[in-house]
Amino acid sequence: MRVDRLLSMLLIISGKGTVTGKELAEHFEVSLRTIYRDIEKISEAGIPVAASSGKGGGYYIMDSYNLSSLFLNRDEAHTFVAVMKNLRGWFGKNEAFNDILLKVEHTYKREPDQDKLTLDLSHFSMDEEVKEYMGIISQAITESRLLVFDYINRDMEYLERMVEPSWIDYRHGHWYVIGFCRVRNGYRRFKLVRIKQLRQGPSYVKRELPDDLIAEAIDHSYSQREIPVVLRFTPRIGAQLTEYFHQEKISRGEDGFYLVSDLFPYEEGLLKFILGFGKECELLEPRELRLELQQYMRNMLLSYND
Repeated sequence: MRVDRLLSMLLIISGKGTVTGKELAEHFEVSLRTIYRDIEKISEAGIPVAASSGKGGGYYIMDSYNLSSLFLNRDEAHTFVAVMKNLRGWFGKNEAFNDILLKVEHTYKREPDQDKLTLDLSHFSMDEEVKEYMGIISQAITESRLLVFDYINRDMEYLERMVEPSWIDYRHGHWYVIGFCRVRNGYRRFKLVRIKQLRQGPSYVKRELPDDLIAEAIDHSYSQREIPVVLRFTPRIGAQLTEYFHQEKISRGEDGFYLVSDLFPYEEGLLKFILGFGKECELLEPRELRLELQQYMRNMLLSYND
């Protein structure tokens, strides 16, 4: 019996609310019988893990019980503090963020003669405006206040949005705020660099929807704009393709060239992404997008007609 698996299992159940035995077995790569034994051991330790049957059922921790321990050893805590200190400047004067950092620092004090871990995250550059936005958004999430801002869409048009913020996300080198857009009547992902005139609105009642379902709703929304695309890459860049695409989407032909077949959101950003590979990439399909890319490049060249 691995104690670390039991602790991880507790954190997963506590974080998700309800988890099936099958999900736990797949996550830890063990049998269902092993999961049953682990749950029994956890219950014997005095932690009330209950089970519900039927659709949406699974294991859960009874409401009357709270997991108060962080389950961090000393080295893990110091690593956590090092990362948090670098992130602190991105969230402005966020009392909740700073309180968490202080609590961990005081709970896991390091001896003065021991080396400290330092991390330099300065390469994640951020405009001052975006830093300011991070503080405004973070406070709005904490206090359940609406966000009101002008947002520039892919057609370069500004439209005022009113959003119920859920969380801040970092992906593919950009910061986003995730939330329910009252203008579009659905969950959306907003890139911070496209936001202007950000301000807080009145307070609101939060929607009772788990984060994983919010993420699914956003993915479904964006999938409506996806189109199948086939790209051809030279052998020179082949070894680097897994940095940009899933392995199963990449194949190699007898001529040594690589093919990538995948779904991409149909927007101007797709053309810029393809052009970013320069002469190492050729857009094969669909033909309509290929023609659109050709016209896009012609328009670019007009700026260089001396």
